[in-house]
Amino acid sequence: MAKTVSDSSLHKKSPLWRFLLGELRRFILIFLIASLGIFLAIEAMPEDPVSLRVKNPDPARIEEIRDTLGLNDPLPIRYVTGVRDFVTLEWGKSLISGRSVRDEISRFLPATLELAILGVCFGVTFGVTLVLVAHGTGWRWLLQPVRGLGALGLTVPIFWIGLLLILLFSVQLGITPVGGRFDFAYASPKGTGFFLIDSIISGDGEALLITIKHLLLPVVTLGLYPAAVVSGTLEARLGESYLQRLVTALRARGFSPFRIWGKHVLRLVSGPVVTVIGTQAGALLGGAVLTETVYSWPGMGRFLVDGVLNRDIFVIQHGLLLVVVLALFVVTFSDFLATRLDHQLAKKESE
Repeated sequence: MAKTVSDSSLHKKSPLWRFLLGELRRFILIFLIASLGIFLAIEAMPEDPVSLRVKNPDPARIEEIRDTLGLNDPLPIRYVTGVRDFVTLEWGKSLISGRSVRDEISRFLPATLELAILGVCFGVTFGVTLVLVAHGTGWRWLLQPVRGLGALGLTVPIFWIGLLLILLFSVQLGITPVGGRFDFAYASPKGTGFFLIDSIISGDGEALLITIKHLLLPVVTLGLYPAAVVSGTLEARLGESYLQRLVTALRARGFSPFRIWGKHVLRLVSGPVVTVIGTQAGALLGGAVLTETVYSWPGMGRFLVDGVLNRDIFVIQHGLLLVVVLALFVVTFSDFLATRLDHQLAKKESE
């Protein structure tokens, strides 16, 4: 009897375990492909990174340094060593600053994460709210801004939007700073590296205000793309016939628009929306590079661009791999969350 119960519980859990194992296999496969692509791209760089760093390039000295760094090892060994070093967090030292690559990344990563998280939150909230208000209130004219937002976010280059916002709000109106993450005249908040959180924890209202002013334009610029994707996906889903019949039935039962659209309809479309948000993680990180460049934001984007320009191979290799892992983690988590939402919804419908 106990064996039967155990087999039954294992059978019930097997779909989840199959999903997790499938996601893990995909994660490892994409990571290996990405790491190989990054490694080959670094190998294709024309200049020798060591020769560029040595002031008086003596061939014997250059070879000695290359041997120390393992750059003279065969390509397969160097690739395996690079992947092993990344997994074990042995990321070496920057050829430019001489400091640990891990310490350098820890300085720049919080700025990018703060910008990316706030950009996603703003974009998703703005896109979902606009679509639901348009359908819930019956104000069909709000759908025109939704479609315009989709065209703007998907076709206009992000750096062009950023420059326009700077010209309007910074140069003409003087409301926001032109660039940077904090005012150099004040001491930046210390703690987690997330200035918004650190300002709130320390209770420094002035630092909080400065942080918000510097975040405002970059967050809006970066959030336009996820807002366009989410609003377009949600608008397409809400146009399906079965949802229209559901809304009509709920209205006939006397449900309020907020309950219809904010609870029942949003729950039905939450799975696909979560998936779309997750799949945009890579594009969002790519957009962060351009946004950080336009607004002089001291994040991973500018850090990696400087590393590529200076041929800082360990910064390039481990920094890009970290970005890949973060994007894969977000995509995997969003797929898992969307699957759970769909499973719970199907379970409630079957009850």
